[in-house]
Amino acid sequence: MKIVFLYPLRRDAYDFLKEQLPEDIEIIAKIREKYEGLRPNEDPKIIKECKDATILMGPYVTEEILEHAAPSKGGNLKLILIPWTGVDRLNFDIMKKYEIPVANSHGNARTVAEHAIALLLAAAKNLIHHYLLLRRGDWSDRFSGNYPSLNITGKTVGLLGLGAIGTECAKLLQGFNVKIIACRENPEKTTKEQKKLVEKIYSSNHLHKFLNHTDIIINSLPLTEETKGIISEEEFQQMKKEVIVVNVGRGSTIDEQALYEAVKSGKIFAAGLDPQWHYPSRSNNKDENEPTYPSKYPIHEFDNVILSPHRAADLKMGYEEAHWDDVIKNILRVYKNQEPRNLVDLKKGY
Repeated sequence: MKIVFLYPLRRDAYDFLKEQLPEDIEIIAKIREKYEGLRPNEDPKIIKECKDATILMGPYVTEEILEHAAPSKGGNLKLILIPWTGVDRLNFDIMKKYEIPVANSHGNARTVAEHAIALLLAAAKNLIHHYLLLRRGDWSDRFSGNYPSLNITGKTVGLLGLGAIGTECAKLLQGFNVKIIACRENPEKTTKEQKKLVEKIYSSNHLHKFLNHTDIIINSLPLTEETKGIISEEEFQQMKKEVIVVNVGRGSTIDEQALYEAVKSGKIFAAGLDPQWHYPSRSNNKDENEPTYPSKYPIHEFDNVILSPHRAADLKMGYEEAHWDDVIKNILRVYKNQEPRNLVDLKKGY
């Protein structure tokens, strides 16, 4: 059995997988520390290796690769495995054309949820503004009331999305004496465990009613055609005055101009954002010293917006070692000719 990585893999991650998987599973990967030249999914040597690959790792799958790897083209491919939650970089039209199963991973859910709560508390207490002042020895805003704190105790927290991350957020919030409500596409999918954690669940068809009742919004939605820009100017108008917005889903689920205007007008008390709208170029010709701001609007200039460079799942021990339990389990399921778990609905895009 062969696994081919379509993105550069860190050496420690490669070594970790070699330790965890059976010896007869071959791993083909460009090592990130030595990586230069063509991207793996554009490298003819890697593409050639895809011919007899059983699993392709990562979302960077091209039609050229599937012309080599798909069973309909004589290949051995059984699964495209995304070792993280987001699948929005996949070309779903190609996936459907070649009828290749896709699975993702929810192993990072607890870590991302902890990051969401950290962003929430930092935003509620306006920590960044006062931190920046005190680094300069400036205590002038200490009791001025310009950037005050809010208690979250007694507030209504609205979870926009109740998947693995939203559920972990609900668990972490149990000790804060808050009311927890949620909004999801299909409330009928709510488990018994989730019903115990959340007081009320709204359908996405009643998004505005959900927003009317929330003091704090934690968004963990994936990016699909339906969720792109789901929070726009109209939705911000439905929110309470001085709402706190936390995003650990995908940046483009929130309209960036609408968020900028909502912060500028004071509609938003504070925000904590991990995913962004603009990212550094992956091009090897990119000037490393050239700044890449998170939005085309100057959101980064607001002291009451906590910005995180989409690193909620990054841990000291390494992403793979920390979060790949279910990835490894899925690899082993394919190895044993069993049905993989966490399969993505190719029609819905998540």
